[in-house]
Amino acid sequence: MSKITIKGTTIDLPTSGSSPNWAPAIIESIEALADAVNSVAATYDVPPQAQNIDANNSATNVDLNNLSFSSSDVCVATVYYTVYRKTDNSGPPDGQELTEAGTLEINFNDSNPVTQKWEMVRLFQGEGQVSFSITDLGQIQFSTTALTGINHTGIISYRAISILNV
Repeated sequence: MSKITIKGTTIDLPTSGSSPNWAPAIIESIEALADAVNSVAATYDVPPQAQNIDANNSATNVDLNNLSFSSSDVCVATVYYTVYRKTDNSGPPDGQELTEAGTLEINFNDSNPVTQKWEMVRLFQGEGQVSFSITDLGQIQFSTTALTGINHTGIISYRAISILNV
């Protein structure tokens, strides 16, 4: 028998060439793996990802891909994000390079007025000249202020952890 441990659960697996029934050990190991994975990420968590914002030097209410929360399933979420934006000089030194990192804490309150169902608190350091909003449907969006210079490049990286409704 071989022994494997998955998140504190020891499972006895028959060794190669032995004749015991493998099914119970395989089922037990898959259940242990599912429990381990589910304890790390919930259904509405958003894994780390990045969105290119090169074309958004001056943009309003652009959806952040996959950063949408259903109010029927999620009551609270924390979004961890970073922003990087840069422009080149177009003559006199006018290019800019900006960075920002922060969190967005959101929670749903159905008793709030229309367009304000989700509340958001933003904590950040740095300055990416970006703002965030959230629609009543739970879609997080960003808006940017135009940077001086040419050849705007930018990226917003993010991940989110959600707390489900009970």
